[in-house]
Parts: sequence; C-alpha cells; structure tokens
Amino acid sequence: MGKISKRDFLKASGIAAASIAGCLGGNDQLTFWWIDGDSTEYQDLNDWIEETVEADTERQLEITGYAYSDLHQNVLTGGRQGTPDVIEGVIEHPGDYVAADIIEPLTDRTDEIPHFNGFLESALDAFRFQDELWALPYTGNGRAIVYNKEVLAEYGYEDGPPSEIDEFMELAGTINADYDDMNGFHLTTERGEVRATQEFLSHVYQHTDGSLYEWDGDGWALQADSDVFEAILGDIYYRLFHGDQPTASSAYQSAGYETNDIGFTEGEHAMIHCGPWINGFRDTDAQAEMLDEKVAVSLLPKHADASDATYMEVKPAMINTHSNDLESALSVASTFTSPETIERMGEINSGTVATPVHEDVESTLENEDYMAFIDAFENGVAPAPIAWGPVREGIYDAIEYVIFDEQTPAEAANELEQTLEEANVELNPNEE
Repeated sequence: MGKISKRDFLKASGIAAASIAGCLGGNDQLTFWWIDGDSTEYQDLNDWIEETVEADTERQLEITGYAYSDLHQNVLTGGRQGTPDVIEGVIEHPGDYVAADIIEPLTDRTDEIPHFNGFLESALDAFRFQDELWALPYTGNGRAIVYNKEVLAEYGYEDGPPSEIDEFMELAGTINADYDDMNGFHLTTERGEVRATQEFLSHVYQHTDGSLYEWDGDGWALQADSDVFEAILGDIYYRLFHGDQPTASSAYQSAGYETNDIGFTEGEHAMIHCGPWINGFRDTDAQAEMLDEKVAVSLLPKHADASDATYMEVKPAMINTHSNDLESALSVASTFTSPETIERMGEINSGTVATPVHEDVESTLENEDYMAFIDAFENGVAPAPIAWGPVREGIYDAIEYVIFDEQTPAEAANELEQTLEEANVELNPNEE
C-alpha cells in the first residue's frame, strides 16, 4: 500500500483532517487553506507567501489547496479544532462560518493591517454584518456573458449577443442546432457547485435590483417570489436542455465550472456565464488564441422589465477564531490580501485584478473586448449576510428539477419560494 501524504489525507476528510493537521503541525506551524494552494501555477506565489509570513511571525506556514465545496465542508466540520488558522473562500462563506462560530471578527484589528485603508468600501461592506467586519477582500468581479465573437458574427451579431433573454436563447439554440461540437449557451448546473447558485442569483438580482433577502428590522425578508423564479427557471434553465431548440447537449447536465470555463476556451461553447478569471485558462496555444482573438464580453441578457444588476463576488480571507495564535493568523491574512500579493496574482492570472478591490492595485484590463467586466462589477449586487446553506440547497433542487424535467418550471418555482420563505437564514454565532 502506498504512503498517503499529509496533504492528500487532509483532503480525504473533514473533522479528522482538521484535527490531524493541527496535531501534525504543532505549535510552530500555521495553516492556510485556499483554492490555489496546491496549484503548480501558483507555486512560486505560495512559496513567497510562506517565506514572508515565516519572516514576520517566526512560524512555519503550510498552504493547502481545496475545491471550494470541500474547503467549505471541511471548515464547517473541523474548523473548531483550530485548523486551518486562515481560510480563503467565496462571498457566501463568511455567513455560514459566523453561524457556526468559526471565524474571528476583525473590526478591532484593522489598525494592524498596513494596507487596510486602501480597500474599497463596497468590498469591505460585503463582509460587514452584525456590527462586525468578518473578512478581508482580495479580489472581486461581476458576472457577465463571455462569448465567441467569431461565431456570433456568423449570425449577424457583430456587436454582441442580444440583451433580451428570449432572443438570446433563440440565438443560442440555433447555434447549438447548427454545430455538432459546440453548445450555443452553457451554465454551471452541478449540485454543490457554488457557481451554480451564483449564476442563478445573477438573474434573480436583475429582478430584485438588490439581494435575495433584505433586513426589514425584524428579520430577513425574501425579495423574490415564484413568478421571478419561474421566469428564470423556464426561460433559461429549462431551455438549456429542453424545448424546440435546447442551447446545450444533454451530456452537459450537472456540469461543473471547469466544464463551463475551460470548455469555452477549448471551443465547446459559444456563450457562457463567467468572470474575468476566464483570461487565465491558457494552457495551450489554442486557448491563448481563443482568449486573445475570439473572445468578447457583454452584460447578461435580461427580461424586458429587469435591470442590469448581476452577481458581485468579493472573495474573502478569514481568521479562524479557534486558532492558537490569532496575531500570526492575522499576519497571514494581511500578507495574502496585500497589494503586493494581489499584483503577483495578476502576473499569473490577469483576471484576478481585472476589477481590483484595493486602490493601490491597477486594473489589468487592456483589451477593449473585455471592458464590460468593469460595468458588470459596478452593477454587481453582493449577497446578503445570511446563513446560505439552506438557500443553496433549495436552489440546487430547483435547478435539478428543471434541467432533468422532473418538475415544470412553475412547480419548481413554487417549491423554491416556499423553501426560501421557510429557511432559517439567521446567523446565531453564540448558538451551539
């Protein structure tokens, strides 16, 4: 039997991973989990972060990479053991971690972060709730349509895809019918994949022109109803794989973000939901050619009575309140979110800083065809600071019911509204 590495073992379980990592690490080791912690592409950056933190704290830092679904689950099940000391994630995660009493408020520690005053207020506001600041931002984006401009030009859309959903889906269905090896339009629909809920919410925000829930003084009030959900599920998700002209092959049902993003750069889709990180998928000459010569960006299509609002993501760095060294953990978070680190990230993937969240970092956007990402970021709506777990499950259910034709869009929409109305989304950090 081959020897299992510590890093592989960490990925194999939740609470056991956290406990064993803490024991193996000892008092001299700090731990940081983030999505690119194991990426060969980011190896030099991770080495630099480790060296910088070790020089500042005199403690070793181990960086480990996780897919967000695994990271989130492992933190929730094992984070109270004190590992990892610092957690990277997506914008919905802080609410879940606050509800589970896992992350430390940073409100009284901002003076210890040299670059704190340069963060955009809108980015910080995404992590301000319950009168506390719970995370530091390091990158942000607004969701848009990334499309193959050469393909769309064949159909007379030289200036980009239609802005109205029905015409957009008709075009996508026509492309899908005409091409044997290309979907007209593709979305992430994998259960448990955070991108699936983010893409769904992008269209909800077009109708609410604000977050899914708003605080009304007594509690969190749902801002969308079954009519909104039915319009989105019926006009977009059902037509992905069903109807007279589906926009994608049924082989792509429940596909994840890699199928969406990398698949686009490899010519599998004519149009996708995405953010500026798309520009980083350059493993082959063909991908680089696609991104440099054939790609353009537009705002999301919408219903006639909807706005240009979209999902705004600001990614957080958070401190585990159960860390045995909060000061050193803060050093990790501060280093990771510093302008120097973000600029180094931009050298690896320019999409990371296409729409910066710090005033000392310049946008890497130079290609005019990508500038709609700036408009999308400015139109972006940050998710409400709630416990997102039950909300995500309801959205996953609705998407699956529709894409597998198990319920009509109206039935799925009614069930989703009921689920979200009844969901306990309150954050109770002191409740066991």
